[in-house]
Amino acid sequence: MELFLYIAKVTACSGIFYTLYRCLFSKLTFFTWNRYYLLFALMVSVIIPSIHFQTQQTLPFHTTLPIEVVSSNPTNNGDMDNVGIHAATGYFNWAQLAIRCYALISAILILRLLTGIVVIIYKAIRKGRKSEGYYLITNTSKNNSSFFNLIFLNDSQVDNFEKEQILAHELQHVLQWHSVDQLFTELLKSFFWVNPFMYLIAKELMQVHEFQVDQSLTGTYKANNYANLLLKLMSQPASGLVNEFSAYGVKMRIRMLFHEQSPAKYKLRYFWLVPIVTIMGYQFSLEKSYAQTSLKDNFTLILDAGHGGPDGGVVCGDKYFEKDINLAIALQIKTVAEKRGIHTLLTRKTDEHVEFKDRVSYQGDVFASLHINGAPAGPNQQNANGIEIKDNPSGLRPVLSARFADQLKTSFRQLDDGINTNDSVYAAPGLYVLRENKVPAVLIEFGYSTNSKDLNYILNEQHRYAIAEKFIDAVIAYKNNLK
Repeated sequence: MELFLYIAKVTACSGIFYTLYRCLFSKLTFFTWNRYYLLFALMVSVIIPSIHFQTQQTLPFHTTLPIEVVSSNPTNNGDMDNVGIHAATGYFNWAQLAIRCYALISAILILRLLTGIVVIIYKAIRKGRKSEGYYLITNTSKNNSSFFNLIFLNDSQVDNFEKEQILAHELQHVLQWHSVDQLFTELLKSFFWVNPFMYLIAKELMQVHEFQVDQSLTGTYKANNYANLLLKLMSQPASGLVNEFSAYGVKMRIRMLFHEQSPAKYKLRYFWLVPIVTIMGYQFSLEKSYAQTSLKDNFTLILDAGHGGPDGGVVCGDKYFEKDINLAIALQIKTVAEKRGIHTLLTRKTDEHVEFKDRVSYQGDVFASLHINGAPAGPNQQNANGIEIKDNPSGLRPVLSARFADQLKTSFRQLDDGINTNDSVYAAPGLYVLRENKVPAVLIEFGYSTNSKDLNYILNEQHRYAIAEKFIDAVIAYKNNLK
């Protein structure tokens, strides 16, 4: 759900910028300033939510909430209900479906955008003729418009003088590179198609383009004649890609033609951007991370039980959620760890959704994300087996992460013959919890859900206790090697 949180933040930022524009700037005649304001608003709305700054706040150890843990001296033979792992009946991952649907719609919109560009270029190649600095294409489109240096002219309804004004108008669009702005906004609308403020800002930007061009021509052509031509050729916009002569807010454009210039002192309004951007950065980019002081040798282990809440992970043996098995392992490791003097933090203590950025916000000495693997369907599906350990060689703490991964691999090899440990430590630079973690970090796949031997092993409580013991052996060995 990280994607949808990001989109929500982009929507909030763009909404604030749009509201500020409508309240303070939309009626000013500083059209160039307004153009760059709107472009700045779009770019900053996308950038701010993607940037993360962290501040640390220290909490005393005793504020840790108590949790219900798995018995450290198991006696039964694997009743999973004792550790809160429930049957995965009727499970469906709605979050993944939503992300795929969103991506599909974005892909369709981008394809439509590319098709529109191809159509414009095709018309230019087929009927265009080169003039001074531009290509002129006549009578292939109902509206008079331009796209970069391609000018489309419908001269069937205009005389030579009107044609001259239209060409001068479209040439100004070419010279001021307005098509770059429009291509940029069309791309953003394709990616953020659920954000209404993207459409509103794009519309305002196209209006500002027309204000800029109209203003630049008032010294050459009489305002009355120019306004009459706008009314004569008034039309509805056919495409967001092209600059159209008389399709965007004609009434407002005519009003601006005769509008008194705004006083220069009104430019001070643009300084409102400084506090607004500062507040946005604080609200959407600043993250608080909490460092807890351990009572025992100041060493802290962070355990991340993968998935949680609506994200169940893989379904193991058509019966159990991966998220529940991951949490059961984490709770068992925590019990063994604290019994042996290792202070432990859990990124989640119950079946809850935790954002990736929150999983990596804890301060400690080593981080482990716990998962169950799964092989794709096929004849060799059952052959995939064993515990796999992953790290990020290009991460923020690659040397210590690799050292911890090797220590885990050595320790897990001492488990009984019920489960294997793969020989290699796998590089996984794309995983968020490894890529963005400021703590030495590994991700452990405790066997394959698609392998019956692995699954039976991990479902057994005594085996999970053995895994926890070997895990903490590795942590202590790693900790001692740091000295």
